[in-house]
Amino acid sequence: MCDDTKFTAQFGIPIESSGAKINRNTQVPPNLRTHVERFIQSLKQECLDKFVIVAERHLNHVNREWRLHYNRERPHEARGHLPPAMERPPEANETVRLNDVVYSSRLGGLLKHYERRAA
Repeated sequence: MCDDTKFTAQFGIPIESSGAKINRNTQVPPNLRTHVERFIQSLKQECLDKFVIVAERHLNHVNREWRLHYNRERPHEARGHLPPAMERPPEANETVRLNDVVYSSRLGGLLKHYERRAA
């Protein structure tokens, strides 16, 4: 039997008779999961909208690479423009030579990252 007023009591009968179990969510305000919605929006706009995904394996690869970029390299405004994996900002340096900058890319150059070479 369904608790939602949009559906009649008969709505869940075929589902339950097939052996499937109906899991009901608690009623929560839609903005309760805003951090998840924002993550999904970033994933879609920054990555998935730029590809034609052809298989599940391709989707998994693209998602894995973007997730690594998101957590290790991409700056987050809420963390003072640091990636989540970085505990504190790097030490200040007055002069940076061109050879001190290391470039890396993911997903064929879609995701770019620059950082200082380790001492």
